[in-house]
Amino acid sequence: MGLIVNGKLWIGGCLAAGVVAAGAAWFTVAIPEAGTAHAVCGPDLSRDDVVAAKSKGVAVVEAVENVRYREDGGSAYLTTRVKVLEPLKGRFGDVLAISQGVKNGGAPGRYATEDPDRYAVLEPGRRYVIAVQSGSTAGGAGTEAWAWYARPAQRGLAGESTHWKEALARTPEAAVDGSCEDVYAG
Repeated sequence: MGLIVNGKLWIGGCLAAGVVAAGAAWFTVAIPEAGTAHAVCGPDLSRDDVVAAKSKGVAVVEAVENVRYREDGGSAYLTTRVKVLEPLKGRFGDVLAISQGVKNGGAPGRYATEDPDRYAVLEPGRRYVIAVQSGSTAGGAGTEAWAWYARPAQRGLAGESTHWKEALARTPEAAVDGSCEDVYAG
């Protein structure tokens, strides 16, 4: 049944108006208001005391060999075999596999990262300070650890050891910045 006005049936017009009104109502509800904030924050990896405190393990290593590159679901990963020169936090085997997130650097065998100052790509023959977030640092066959921090060891072995032992001894201040939480405010 439809509405008959001046001899015309208005079913289609009423139906179309209802769909438009419902769509406008949904669109209005789905758009956040001005001033809405949503933030997700992780540890401040620019502070060595925070890196040391939030990591499962920290060590000075020498990259030996890039052993595997793989892509999975739009992300890319590089696994590098490293020799542990100085374990600073946690237990490490003498040699272990470290995986890290990378992107293809263009040339075959070249990789890059989004933040090379705090997350350098491990290159064979070079020394790094790595901080491990998860995985096994024991170095057993078929195991690997995830490095969420890797920076060239520019202070030398003794200098990096001293620096990171001091960083481990400091307790980072608790974050007081309320804007850096996983929140949704309207």
